[in-house]
Amino acid sequence: MDHEERLEKIETILDEIRNSGLPILVEGDKDRASLNELGIYGEMFFASRHSLISLAEKISETQSEVIILTDWDRRGDKLAGRITAYLRSMGVIPNNSHRNMLKALVKKEIKDVESLNKYVEKLRNKKGKGFN
Repeated sequence: MDHEERLEKIETILDEIRNSGLPILVEGDKDRASLNELGIYGEMFFASRHSLISLAEKISETQSEVIILTDWDRRGDKLAGRITAYLRSMGVIPNNSHRNMLKALVKKEIKDVESLNKYVEKLRNKKGKGFN
């Protein structure tokens, strides 16, 4: 897959997140900042600020579905798995599809949400210069 095709797929995923209206669970403030730079705002929950069970309880009080966007390293995978189980047990739908698609597209290049904005910027620059 060339850079342009990869960028198009990433942009499509980001548009889906942006237009979903769903809250997003990230690991921390740097992840939120990266998503904000990509035009993704809205309600975000932070896995680094609460115990995961407390976080799942808090989310379940107001939400029926949440997008999980933890990093795609070992720690992020564990967090996603644990919070997914807690949310399901509380009747909340954990949406991991965007995370899984992004992970497949960028895993060899970057390992975290925090770096996503810089990576997308790099791909946009390459596209503008005609690189593949």
